[in-house]
Amino acid sequence: MNRWIYDEFRHCGVDYSDEKQAENYDNEHGKFRDYGKEFDAMIEFLSLKNTSDLSMIDLGCGTGATSVYAAKSFKKVYGIDVSEMMIKQAKKKSDIEGIKNIEFINTGFLTYTHKDTPADLVITKAAFHHLPDFWKQVALLRINRMLKLQGILYIFDVVFHFDAADYESRINDWVAGFEEKAGAKFRENVETHIRDEYSTFNWIIEGMIKNAGFRIEKSRTADGFVTEYCCIKTEEVNI
Repeated sequence: MNRWIYDEFRHCGVDYSDEKQAENYDNEHGKFRDYGKEFDAMIEFLSLKNTSDLSMIDLGCGTGATSVYAAKSFKKVYGIDVSEMMIKQAKKKSDIEGIKNIEFINTGFLTYTHKDTPADLVITKAAFHHLPDFWKQVALLRINRMLKLQGILYIFDVVFHFDAADYESRINDWVAGFEEKAGAKFRENVETHIRDEYSTFNWIIEGMIKNAGFRIEKSRTADGFVTEYCCIKTEEVNI
């Protein structure tokens, strides 16, 4: 491998390669998230009706929350994450549920090679911000190769929709809101996200999506930060 390739296994922000952080992830996020409702809302947003014959790749699957829900209705699910500890938690969940149609792989956006037939759906939830913008574009080109033509890419992540000049007040308000919902410790995690991770502006990520052979079918955000995109693969790209 070229030595200039970005090392996605070197964690930025909160270190989820730490076993205690991985074990505590669901407890912290459970204070303000309902994984089941999120999954149902995602399926509705993507207008997916019959998923029993569909395959899905979950890039940055974390503790496998979405992958496990998906496996109950999808034909095959691939859960991908750079954190060995997060994969360990994900496997524990699927084992408890007795799920057999998930394959968890300890790798990432820039290193995963999909060897099966092209997937119907690729999702990435709260993980894409781990890549700097240049490498986001590379990852999107690689995702294009994982999907069948007219397949769906779903992105759920922090994306900045505000005017750059307003960054200080907008971010301060957003961080304070998380402290109200999840406490002072989680506020520190959100501050780490802003400071050390790579969330970007909507006009940047939307340009990247289009440059990677996708059409943005629709998007939505309730707060100008957490954003969902439904994208359709319209052309094959070479990489």
